[in-house]
Amino acid sequence: MTDTEIVLFLRGRYGSEVLDTVPFPKPAFVDRAKVKAIYLGCDPSNMRNDKFDFAFALEGTNPRYNQFISSHQKNLNTIDLKWNNLYVQNLCLNYFQKETSKNLKLWKQTVREFWTYQLYNELSIFPSTIPVLLTAQYLLEVLAFGGYEKIPAIDFYECRSPIPVPADKNLLGRPLIPFYRGINPRLKKSYNLSNGDWNSYQQQVKKMFG
Repeated sequence: MTDTEIVLFLRGRYGSEVLDTVPFPKPAFVDRAKVKAIYLGCDPSNMRNDKFDFAFALEGTNPRYNQFISSHQKNLNTIDLKWNNLYVQNLCLNYFQKETSKNLKLWKQTVREFWTYQLYNELSIFPSTIPVLLTAQYLLEVLAFGGYEKIPAIDFYECRSPIPVPADKNLLGRPLIPFYRGINPRLKKSYNLSNGDWNSYQQQVKKMFG
């Protein structure tokens, strides 16, 4: 299906909350043979309805997203990965009227009924041993099963739950690694590993790419 055909299908099924914006951002990667991980976001929706040529606003010229990209880069630096080691993509490719956190019911519905299968097929160009770095807790909630979908971020980051989430316990069929940047509401700490608060977890993740 083309991007336009997908939008028509989704709008017919879920309504005008699915924007008719095309084309979708393309996955960002340099060399398929050098990819060490899939770097996964939720969707490209944003408050200003900006369009992106590539996922995560990479290779763009809009200065509004410089800090956003820098924050991801700092997190990646802690485990010695660069953008050219990654296949960067969103689980849901279309744009919505609202950002993910304000659109969870519809986002989860489209992911479960359409986008997960699409991403599974898209990632088949990589060996199933290539892990997925999950940039948001929402991704774990929709992709994992067998109890793993309920594990809170703090349990991973305080090393109470082992990583990765096994390939046979998620819908993508490959190892999943929580790699968040959000704030823990109780501790008031960011999960971005660059802040130095989660050194043990950082070393666990880093070993997976050593």
